[in-house]
Amino acid sequence: MKRQGIYKPTVEDAIEIGGIEILHPGGFELTKRTAELCEFKKGMKVLDVSSGRGTQSIYYAKNFGVQVTGLDISQEMINTATNRAKGEGLSEQVNFVLGDSQNLPFSDNFFDVVINECAVGIPDNSQKVLDEMLRVVKQNGVVAIHESTWRKQISAAEKQEISERYGTTPLEFSEWIEMLQKAGTINIISEFDEWSKPELFWKIRKNRDVKHWFFTMTIKEKLITMKRIFSEYGFNGIFTIMKNERIFYKTILAGKLGYTLFKGIKKPSR
Repeated sequence: MKRQGIYKPTVEDAIEIGGIEILHPGGFELTKRTAELCEFKKGMKVLDVSSGRGTQSIYYAKNFGVQVTGLDISQEMINTATNRAKGEGLSEQVNFVLGDSQNLPFSDNFFDVVINECAVGIPDNSQKVLDEMLRVVKQNGVVAIHESTWRKQISAAEKQEISERYGTTPLEFSEWIEMLQKAGTINIISEFDEWSKPELFWKIRKNRDVKHWFFTMTIKEKLITMKRIFSEYGFNGIFTIMKNERIFYKTILAGKLGYTLFKGIKKPSR
């Protein structure tokens, strides 16, 4: 489903505009679980697709000893992530490159593990993202994603509206499975209910435990973000993001939207 950009700025836009360190739902616990499922071993070559500010890439390198390449479409994100890796003394172990997740700038069968945390649904062509992930992972290599997944049956119109306001496109559980299989993934395992608890959607700060969605940002962070949104979108942008946020969290609290971790193996070529 191609989003039309009718509710800008979206929740995802506000996160990027704010420049605030926001993790995916499930936070570092889900990142750690992803690494465990992928059976990281020291020296493995890992690709972190849509790596953002580099938080997860650095976590993988520091805690599991893997060699990580992070890829993102934003030069600003690449610069931030590169500086962070340097600050952590990990420049030899983690590097970041500019690129499109729908057209990865790597050769076939190159990485041991390819991961995408919370960003398969952001580009228009999610299938192309998965196809590219499977292309660049080695034969019998591992792919893992975690993505927003519908938990209840709702109308197509409501799905469209929520996706537009969120800034990413959730899918049905069966749709994610079908797309992974189409890309060439076998032996798929998943964890759905354990990562779909509403509170995991706001326990997303790196250094503090958030008890309620309203406090995912501090008052100071909210003011900074709103100032930047006003500068780019005006008063309409402020009203839009406030409504987008309310509808997004209302959807989660109603149990309509959850989060799933998927892990699979690249199908061997014949």
